[in-house]
Amino acid sequence: MSIALLIVVGFALVAVGVGVTFMIASAVPQSMLQRAQDHGRFAGLAADDQNGGSGKRVDAGRPHLGNQAINAI
Repeated sequence: MSIALLIVVGFALVAVGVGVTFMIASAVPQSMLQRAQDHGRFAGLAADDQNGGSGKRVDAGRPHLGNQAINAI
């Protein structure tokens, strides 16, 4: 396979990715865009959200040990 063909295929894949991204972004409803503009990436995580919210703290399941030295020999 020649390098020119690899470059053309690479550009074609990037163009397909751009097109699909544009189509997905175009399909997002205006109300969701407005909400995202008001609340940023944490939209829908408030405890007073209509669906009950999911902004509750989640325990990581491990204690916070702070800074510790790693003893590896």
